[in-house]
Amino acid sequence: MKRLQSLWILFLIGFLAGCAPMASETAFTPTDLSGKLGQGYKQKVDNAVIILDASSSMYDKENGKQKVEQAKNVVLHMNDTLPPLKMQAGLHVFGPTLGPNMDDSKLIYGMTDYNAADLAAAVKTVQVAGVTPLAKPLLKSIDDLKNSQGQIAVIAVSDGINTATQSPVEAAEALKNAFGERICIYTILIGSNPVGKKVLEDVAAAGKCGFATTEGDVATSEGMADFVEKVFFEKEVVKPVVQKVVPAPVMEKTITMDLKVLFDFDKTTIRPREQDQLDEFAAFMKSHPQTTAVLEGHTDNIGSAAYNDGLSQRRAESVKKYLVKQLGLEEARLTTKGYGFSQPIATNKTKAGRQENRRVVAVISATITVKE
Repeated sequence: MKRLQSLWILFLIGFLAGCAPMASETAFTPTDLSGKLGQGYKQKVDNAVIILDASSSMYDKENGKQKVEQAKNVVLHMNDTLPPLKMQAGLHVFGPTLGPNMDDSKLIYGMTDYNAADLAAAVKTVQVAGVTPLAKPLLKSIDDLKNSQGQIAVIAVSDGINTATQSPVEAAEALKNAFGERICIYTILIGSNPVGKKVLEDVAAAGKCGFATTEGDVATSEGMADFVEKVFFEKEVVKPVVQKVVPAPVMEKTITMDLKVLFDFDKTTIRPREQDQLDEFAAFMKSHPQTTAVLEGHTDNIGSAAYNDGLSQRRAESVKKYLVKQLGLEEARLTTKGYGFSQPIATNKTKAGRQENRRVVAVISATITVKE
C-alpha cells in the first residue's frame, strides 16, 4: 500500500477542485514525528477511517471561513503531521449526493491499496450538500472494516449538528460492539455549536478508549502533533532481561514525581494534551500507596484577586476530580489549595508567560528500597 499521506493529499486536492476555492489560511508547519518510533514509541493503529462531514451546515461560515474548509484543513494538517505508517486507510464522506445511487454517506476511497486514478474518480462524484446523517458513516464502517486485522482508529471531523433522525451515539455504540477492544473513536469538532459539541463528545465516549477534541485544539503544529501521537502511537513496553546477579547491599532512596497541568484562559477543563502526565502521576501514586498530594491551583493576573482565588481553587478541584473519577485514586489522598495569581512562575506581560502561570502543580515523594 502506498503511503497514507499521498492518499489524503490527493483526495483533498480533488475535493477542492470540485468545490468553490478555499480561502487562504495561516501557514501550518507540521511537526516531524518520524523519530518517535525510534524513541520508545510504537505504532498502535493498523486501520484508520477518516469520516469527513460535507453536509449543508458545514458550508456555513464561522470566523469568516466555511466550516467545510476548516474540516479539510484539519485532515490536511493531520496528513502532513503523520509519518509514513504502514496501515490500511479509508476516507468516508457524508452529506453530499455521492454517485448514481444517490448515496449521502459513502466510503469514497478504501479500504484498499492506494490508486490515484480511482481516488480522483471517486472525488468527482461529490455533487451537492444535504443533511448530516452522522449515524450512517459510523454504521457503514462496520461493513467497511469487516475484513480488517489489528487495531482500528475512527476519526470523525464534523460540526455535529443536524444529525437527521438516527442517533449517532447509538451508531457509535454499535460500531464499538462490532469490534470491541480493537476500535477507538475520536472526534474533532468544527465550529462552536454547543449541541454539536455534546453530540461529538458522546460519540467519542461510546468508543471507550478515544476522546473528543476541537479544531481549535489541533489548529497549531503542537496541538496537531499531540493529537496524532495520542491516536496513532503508544509507548513501547520493553521487557526487562532477567539475569542472575550477586545480591547487592540494600539501601533506601527517595524518588519524586512532579505534576504540572496547564489551562486555557479562564477555564478549568482538563485538556486532552494533559492526560498522559495525569496518567503517569496516578500510576506513581498507585505504586506507592503511602503517598499523598496537595494540588495547588494558580492563575495569571487578568481579573480581580478575589475572582482568581476562586478560579485557582476550581482548577485544583478539577484536577482532583479527574484523578479520582477517571483514574481511580482515593479521594482522601488528595487535597487542594488555590493561590490565585500570588505565586507566578513566569511574567504576566506575555501570552506565553500567562499560559505558564495558569496551572495546577503537585510534587510527591516516596521512599523505596534499592540495591547499590
